[in-house]
Amino acid sequence: MIGIPLGLVTANAVEWVMHKHVLHGWGRTRGTFWSFHFHEHHRLVRQNGYHDPNYHRFALGPHAQGKEAWGLIAASAAVAPLFPVAPFFVGTLWYSAANYYRVHKRSHLDPAWGQQRIPWHYDHHMGRNPSANWCVTRPWFDYVMGTREFTAGSPRESNVLGLPGLPDWIARRLPQPRGLEHPAPAPQPAARVAAAAEAAAATPRRKKTAGKAATA
Repeated sequence: MIGIPLGLVTANAVEWVMHKHVLHGWGRTRGTFWSFHFHEHHRLVRQNGYHDPNYHRFALGPHAQGKEAWGLIAASAAVAPLFPVAPFFVGTLWYSAANYYRVHKRSHLDPAWGQQRIPWHYDHHMGRNPSANWCVTRPWFDYVMGTREFTAGSPRESNVLGLPGLPDWIARRLPQPRGLEHPAPAPQPAARVAAAAEAAAATPRRKKTAGKAATA
């Protein structure tokens, strides 16, 4: 049974390492297998307020989300030979791979859910520093490695385990969530354009109201 907690910790460590050193390391070079994450996924998420419409595509197709799914399948197959000697450990890794895809996909199809349930990943995409907050399902190794960074005014986890509904008697015994806090990011270009248009539309109304007041 010790394989279950070991599997959970290992999977979270792999999330951190893969995200930081592979997807944001090798993936920064255009044309590589891993470039889909940084150059497609991150771009779309920033443009669409954390929503990634490409998750509506067939999960195993020849595209960014297909590469993510096939990568998880390949990693699960790679540990399969260990199953006879460490069934709980390997089974937990398989569960973690499926859960990673489920949580990541849902968060980018339902941004409100993602912001509330995995705020560390929301901060990774929508905060000021995309080179932080590497974990997706739970923020454990971000706290261990000192890479959890908050965005002012955004939701944040109530405990370092990232577990909603954790009993108070357990939460009180855990370290408080702490990390570098950034100010809220500047509005995206589309938001600034919309704000400017709204202000322009309001100007004639203000002038008309002022004219009526002067006439009266």
